[in-house]
Amino acid sequence: MNSELKNKRVLITGVGIKPVEFVFKDISTGQPSHTSVLVDGKEYKANIGAATAFECAKVGAVVHLVARTESKLQIVKKWIEENIPSAQVKYSAVDLGDLAALQKLVASISDDLPLYWVQSVGLGAGTVQVKNDNPYLSIDELSEDLIEAELTVLKNTVALLKVLLPRFRKQKETRVCIISSMSAVRSYINGSIHCAVKGAISRFANASMIELAPEKIYITDIRPGGVDTGMYDAEVVRKTVAKIATTFGTDWSEKAGWAKLAPPSAVGKVVANVLASEAHITSVNMVGRGQWPQEGS
Repeated sequence: MNSELKNKRVLITGVGIKPVEFVFKDISTGQPSHTSVLVDGKEYKANIGAATAFECAKVGAVVHLVARTESKLQIVKKWIEENIPSAQVKYSAVDLGDLAALQKLVASISDDLPLYWVQSVGLGAGTVQVKNDNPYLSIDELSEDLIEAELTVLKNTVALLKVLLPRFRKQKETRVCIISSMSAVRSYINGSIHCAVKGAISRFANASMIELAPEKIYITDIRPGGVDTGMYDAEVVRKTVAKIATTFGTDWSEKAGWAKLAPPSAVGKVVANVLASEAHITSVNMVGRGQWPQEGS
């Protein structure tokens, strides 16, 4: 096993899984593009948080998983331990919107190792819920619930960083990865509120990076495009995203095999590399093979 993150503890928020309801194929290999979580004969799709936990554990980190749903955390923990016998995995079922719970969580984490943090909370992580898992709505269709759900991700990111800062300031060095989205830098139809909030999270990460770097708290903004987490499985989402793709000159129709998505493991590997790098990597843009590679609208 590689040991780039040995003797580091990585707190990973937004860990989740979804049942496999639709299989997308990698454009180069023809194989399913999701990261498979196979436990007790049942298959799930890992989200970015779960896949990141796996990749960090693979390179020696002690990983601490956080999400609201304990049963999903147990499945992810078992998946990691069954595939990485040397893995050290802890978990906490916590609502990131509960400030007292966040404070209790951070206080409970041992200070025997430097603590790093990966914030991977999104609409598909289970922390907030959206009808049909579809955040891609026209302006006329936007609901207060969707707007609040999107804003909750930003609020939770700010709140947890504030709780973690006293701990981070005591360390010789801290690494933080905030997973935003390529939606932060490239707008599209049916994406007004989704792009707005992802952009806000990305700008928060960047401004915090500048503010905290002198204290050796090194923040990285990770911006993935579409990732095969299960969020795109519903037919309504597939059709909406196919419509969006046409504005970028890309065919994501049923005939063309639908969306071309990156596996969550690809994001997890990037995060693990960023956390272990001798450099401060400020941001990463990444898309799946076959996605439109534009870094703007």
